[in-house]
Amino acid sequence: MTAFSPDRMLAPTDGTETFDPATIDEWAALRALGHRMLDDMLDLQSSLTHRPAWEELPPLARRLFDEPAPIEGIGADAAYALFRSHIVPYGNGNWHPRFFGWVQGQGTPLAMLAEMLAAGMNPHLAGFNQAPPLVERQVVGWLATLMGIPGAGGLLVTGGTAANTHALGVARYAAVRARGGNVRHDGLQQWPDGLTAKPLVFYGSVETHGWARKAAEWLGLGDRAFQRVPVNAEYQMDLASLRRMLERDRAQGLDPFCVMGTAGTVNTGATDDLRAIAQLCREESLWFHVDGAFGALAALAPSVRDQVAGLEQADSVAFDLHKWGAMPFECACVLVRDETVNHDAFRSTATYLAETSRGVSAGGAYFADRGLDLTRGFKALKVWMQLQADGVAKLGRIIDQNVRQAREFADAVTAHASLELLAPAPLNVVCFRYRTHAVDEADLNALNEELLLRLQERGIAVPSSTRLGGRFALRLAHVNHRTTDDDMALVLSAVVEIGDELVATPRAARPSSRGAV
Repeated sequence: MTAFSPDRMLAPTDGTETFDPATIDEWAALRALGHRMLDDMLDLQSSLTHRPAWEELPPLARRLFDEPAPIEGIGADAAYALFRSHIVPYGNGNWHPRFFGWVQGQGTPLAMLAEMLAAGMNPHLAGFNQAPPLVERQVVGWLATLMGIPGAGGLLVTGGTAANTHALGVARYAAVRARGGNVRHDGLQQWPDGLTAKPLVFYGSVETHGWARKAAEWLGLGDRAFQRVPVNAEYQMDLASLRRMLERDRAQGLDPFCVMGTAGTVNTGATDDLRAIAQLCREESLWFHVDGAFGALAALAPSVRDQVAGLEQADSVAFDLHKWGAMPFECACVLVRDETVNHDAFRSTATYLAETSRGVSAGGAYFADRGLDLTRGFKALKVWMQLQADGVAKLGRIIDQNVRQAREFADAVTAHASLELLAPAPLNVVCFRYRTHAVDEADLNALNEELLLRLQERGIAVPSSTRLGGRFALRLAHVNHRTTDDDMALVLSAVVEIGDELVATPRAARPSSRGAV
């Protein structure tokens, strides 16, 4: 091997071009810029609590994003200056200690650095004979064991929608194969060769995330195939209704193939009775899938792991590591108990991907044969490095901490005369509103919407919102590893203060509702 020499860092001198620096001095300048970028990001992350939770991009700054593509570049330093002035101050705030909107994780400093390492190495994760796929296989193996499904196959994908759709696609493939068909060859079409099939249908509660409709449409099942099951007072799937729907649909000539339980619904954090659904699926010969987008990781936390009991009986599980796993976007995991059926649902026989006995192609396109993507980035490194550094137990303690803080917040809402809890808070989602006898019920939705917007626009905190029974709710979804008890107390006091301020404002002087949900 040729010895390393700084002189070898020079760009070609034969007239060809490259994106690498051309001289040692240019390499030194890029190195200095890289150190400045790293220092700036660490400075920002270490001082977030003293910064607004959200700032809106000013109109003048927005003009940058209307400019045409630059024909000639302005240089790395100038490009970074634009990032600092126009981009980094104006994210949606999800890295802040008082961000509780939707279900968005914060990332970690170490995982940020791991992303840089992954991008610098830039491996192609279809498979092949290299270390990075071994990292992903190890991470998937760890996660399968932690979810109680040791030996399950799977892979890392972009997010919960992709992970859940992947699992439903495998379930569809398995269902058609069990009925003597081949969905990869025939699709779901009615071909003029005597093949007939009943319409496939699958089930989830009315609280199921919107991915299910997208998946039904994208997989060719159609939204009609997604049967929405009513929920009980705790927002859990009503199993009696599910049984009646199965009986009704079979009588009408439909073919049920899958039931989806949810671990942590997006609206309220409710978890379906996963053990009961697993038992029903065994009795009815149905695929049991768990959408655990954020709730599945409760399995790592001693205080709430019982809430997701039954998850370990699933045929497939999907969950996001960029939610309660604290990873930077994007990183989700799908696990399939039967690794063979997962492989069969996606394997490719392209000659240009053929496995060899030695060399780079030894091992084949392992992950490309288990998912839709051929080209895949090195998502696993940040998970691997964070778990290596801090361990699973620490993640479980932070999940426990979030649950404790959310429950204490819900208790404080219940105890406050001007606040109202709008749904049970069994996990980490608190839905509530400001309420006073000085405002009619008909006006409370507009008042609470304006309250939410002021809370965000003043940079105090970022909850999101939903509607429950027609009532506008401030929705605090807590997966934030940076949040302190003082942050929670500040949010509560700010909600009351802004609510009181709005009540004291004549109705005609209040800004009109903008229809946020």
